[in-house]
Amino acid sequence: MHRFFAFKKDGKISLDKDEEKHFRILRIEDNEKIELIIDNKIYKAFYKSNNFDITEEITKEPIKKIYLNVCIPAKLSTFEDIIDFAVQGGVFEIVPVICKRGFQDKAKILEKYDRFNKILKESIKQSRPSFLPRLKDVIYLKDVKPMGYGIVFDSFEKPNTKTPNENTYSIAIGPEGGFSKEELEILYEKGFNRHSLGDNILREPLAVFGAVFLLKNCLF
Repeated sequence: MHRFFAFKKDGKISLDKDEEKHFRILRIEDNEKIELIIDNKIYKAFYKSNNFDITEEITKEPIKKIYLNVCIPAKLSTFEDIIDFAVQGGVFEIVPVICKRGFQDKAKILEKYDRFNKILKESIKQSRPSFLPRLKDVIYLKDVKPMGYGIVFDSFEKPNTKTPNENTYSIAIGPEGGFSKEELEILYEKGFNRHSLGDNILREPLAVFGAVFLLKNCLF
């Protein structure tokens, strides 16, 4: 089933130009079932004679909420992959973080936010989560605020191997080269706990997917 972002105007449901183009490419037929996202809610609908007939709302909050505090990599374009992998893994909220070993020009990061939000929407359409993951404003590491049980993935020290079964987790994932010692101390002071994704060193997008997916599906 295909999913589209839509809006209501004068009592009629419409698609913007990009969604209309995608709609035509997919050759959606009369009476075909689709999903529509309108005003941050997800609906089941039928396409009928150039209009949409909504049948029910299907938005459902996740049982486990994963808040991802992820350092923006030195190669800024890689953050697009991080967004995509995080949504596929089941993330609830993505918080871009400026770190010592990552990309640090906040103004240039903000210039990319339209692009980042476009990637987020495409990932939501492709992965079809029952809720709408959010992309928050970029912050500095000192401003990270853990929600629920905090986890920092540190490849350079012996970590805890067991994770408590919680409904809310905050993950902190560093850039290539990891967090600096000073950054780790800041996170520990904020209540983050040290854990590991295994012996191998993972690229940041893969580490994001692995961490979110494992926590989301109680596989840790």
